[in-house]
Amino acid sequence: YLQLSVADFSFSLSQLLGLGIAFLGTLFLVMHFHKLWTFPLLIPFLIVTVWGLFTLTYTISSSATSYELLRFYNLFIIGFIAFVSIERYRDFRTLLHAIFLSSLIPILFGIYQFTFSIGLQDENVSIPRIFGTFSHPNVYSLFLFALVALATLYFLIYAKTRESKLLITSYLALLIVTLLLTYARIAWIALFVFLFLLALWRFRAFLIPLILLPLVLLSFSESIQDRVDEAIHPTPDSSITWRKNLWHDMLLKTDFENREILGSGMDTFRISSEQLRGLRFGSNDPHNDFVKFYVEGGVVGVAVLVLYISSFLYFIVRIYRRTPSHSLRTLATLSGFVILTLLLASLSDNVFKNTPVQWILWTLMGGLLALYRESMRKSLV
Repeated sequence: YLQLSVADFSFSLSQLLGLGIAFLGTLFLVMHFHKLWTFPLLIPFLIVTVWGLFTLTYTISSSATSYELLRFYNLFIIGFIAFVSIERYRDFRTLLHAIFLSSLIPILFGIYQFTFSIGLQDENVSIPRIFGTFSHPNVYSLFLFALVALATLYFLIYAKTRESKLLITSYLALLIVTLLLTYARIAWIALFVFLFLLALWRFRAFLIPLILLPLVLLSFSESIQDRVDEAIHPTPDSSITWRKNLWHDMLLKTDFENREILGSGMDTFRISSEQLRGLRFGSNDPHNDFVKFYVEGGVVGVAVLVLYISSFLYFIVRIYRRTPSHSLRTLATLSGFVILTLLLASLSDNVFKNTPVQWILWTLMGGLLALYRESMRKSLV
């Protein structure tokens, strides 16, 4: 693959793209620098960034930590662009349209994979698992889940006509079916929890059908039965057993190396794991954000992650309690559901490192805060 080396650093194509986004984003930030101090997400950005910069003083891989700081900076820039660019609900609607249109390529590619049985071969699933244009079905599945959340938001706030409701409902159905075909159990759980919270909050008539649906799917799909059975009775070579062993080994390694306070440095989990286990056991990705932050930052790292998530929830609760706008309350509630569901998913997957999902999350939060800003400004006029 394309790679550029500069001094002790080498850059892949995706990292070069990240550098381009950082450069253009910095220009945008400079042009709107006066609004930076009014952007509430500056707080969670600084929490993680200051910690990451501190770990550069002792990290076991300065390049890995530097790349991760760049990636996180890009997420912040995307959120800031949404915050600055959105002034009215129609601006946010235009942004959602752009996201939905851009999602068609990975969705259609996933359907193509299913149609021709060319997805990822998993010995625990009888049919290939689709992954769209992504590197793995799990990454793809959480991206689809994030799109389900945005499509639900669109249905509740923007779909006023019969035609628009039919169109967004069809898109939602496509997303859910595609997500099911990834056979990613954590995404299935995330989807169910999100829909359950949604039904409990707004559509209680759907609670019983929602509870019955998994039972129906389980009864008629052998592949779903296999995935559920493996989760309940994991084999020695199952992904669940592999995750538990990886977490156990890395927690012990961190304590043995006396890194339980500060860890090994931001985004060094894979490197530290490879030092211990090599490549013979497969992927060295953590698949648990709390274990990841403990290994990379010790107790301090876990505290940083908790503060990061808590700051997002704080802004959501604050907006919900202060805004008189029904639409803004709806948007805040759905944003809260998304974060809580992703928090659950982060116990068994790489949510913090899932860049497409984080793009959507930061865009959603930037848009929410922008609409709240404008709502409060109008109320003072």
